[in-house]
Amino acid sequence: MTVRPDPAPARTTTRRRRTAALLLLTLTTTLAAAPPALAAGRPAVARAAAVAAGPKVAARYAILVDAGSGEVLWARNPHVARPPASLTKMLTALVAHATLPQRQVAVAGKDAATRPATRLSLKPGQKILVEQALAAALIVSANDMAVLLADTAAGSVPRFNKAMDAESRRLGLRRSRWRVPDGLDAAGHVSSAYDLSILARAVLRDPWLARMVRTRRLGFVTPDGHRHTLFSHSNFLRDYPGAVGVKTGFTDDAGRCLAAAATRGGRTLIAVVLRSPDPPGDATHLMNWGFGAGREVRSGLRLPPYTPPADVDTLLAPPRASAVAQASPAEVAIEPPAGSAAGRQRIPVTVALTSAVVLLVGAGSVATALRRHRSRA
Repeated sequence: MTVRPDPAPARTTTRRRRTAALLLLTLTTTLAAAPPALAAGRPAVARAAAVAAGPKVAARYAILVDAGSGEVLWARNPHVARPPASLTKMLTALVAHATLPQRQVAVAGKDAATRPATRLSLKPGQKILVEQALAAALIVSANDMAVLLADTAAGSVPRFNKAMDAESRRLGLRRSRWRVPDGLDAAGHVSSAYDLSILARAVLRDPWLARMVRTRRLGFVTPDGHRHTLFSHSNFLRDYPGAVGVKTGFTDDAGRCLAAAATRGGRTLIAVVLRSPDPPGDATHLMNWGFGAGREVRSGLRLPPYTPPADVDTLLAPPRASAVAQASPAEVAIEPPAGSAAGRQRIPVTVALTSAVVLLVGAGSVATALRRHRSRA
């Protein structure tokens, strides 16, 4: 007897295939005919997901700031005090540039000549212009030039360090303490990503310093005839479109650090990353996110208003003894009642004295008139 196969399984399989094909056709037609609002909503959902995820950053301490508004777009541990390495030289340059004429001739001393690399390797007694020393400190992170600038501006490194601390308070830095002008590891020498972003903004506000930190190659001849050519070793400055600075850094305690800035569409962003395994990569992710998905994001943090740097003598001037001494000799401060919207006012002493005299004279006149009236009565 011949056994014939049952055709039912084959028919069932064919029916399932037809059903699956029909469902696939229906789904494709439905998606193709999706309303414009639904199609437009897909990029918005993707953007929202990118904003929620934030930038991909490996650094343990980082911040992204809008340089124009001072708004902080994103931050991670921004107020934790950390060794800042050569990012210190941003403050060194700000104070020295505010104190010294650019064309002044500076003379290398023993402190500068014995500073470890990176350095320009000037010998004691050799000369260099202040603007050349500033360029070397910012472009190639020359430690000896940072020390030379400190000695020239303040007379000694310890005095310059005090000026750096005073400048920190003026600019609104709250987690920074400075012990060396070049950023080499030293006990108590610390700053934070937030504080360093304030310094980066100040550097970018100064036209000459801003030009130096975006310079990739610079050559000059010192007053005593020595030729130097500086090449920036910032990969971010070299590779990122629109990069305009600012400063690299590395020490054993600090790890690899970077203060970066870039401009796109008239907007400049500042990124600071500390102890990062890949500073240029982290800065690139921050910038791409800030110019892209995170461009409208605000963290709630904001940098303090910009304050122009001061010179060393101004920074180290002794504070005045009292609030009255701070006023001009012809003024005293009068505090309004609590809750008054008038605020603190200053009334000239001469006006107050004149008013008092008028009142006394008026009172005397009234008293005389009363006596005359009584005598007549």
